[in-house]
Amino acid sequence: MFNNQFSQLESAIQGLISQNQQLQQQLQQQQQQGEQQLAALQQQLAQKQDELESLQLAAMEAEEQQQATAQQLDALLALIPAGR
Repeated sequence: MFNNQFSQLESAIQGLISQNQQLQQQLQQQQQQGEQQLAALQQQLAQKQDELESLQLAAMEAEEQQQATAQQLDALLALIPAGR
């Protein structure tokens, strides 16, 4: 009887060890996938930040051009006599 219980306990321990190894492998795979996803997201973020900087610069340049055009228009309008 003792041998039977010992054998069952040994089998249970082996099963738990096997499950533990499988879970550790799954966890490592999930960690690797998470790291890969993080790297991809960081790359996307860097690209979007670059795009945002470019758009902000383009917007500032367009605003400067608009202001310069408005000043030129004002200067031209100032040349036209008020009575005409």
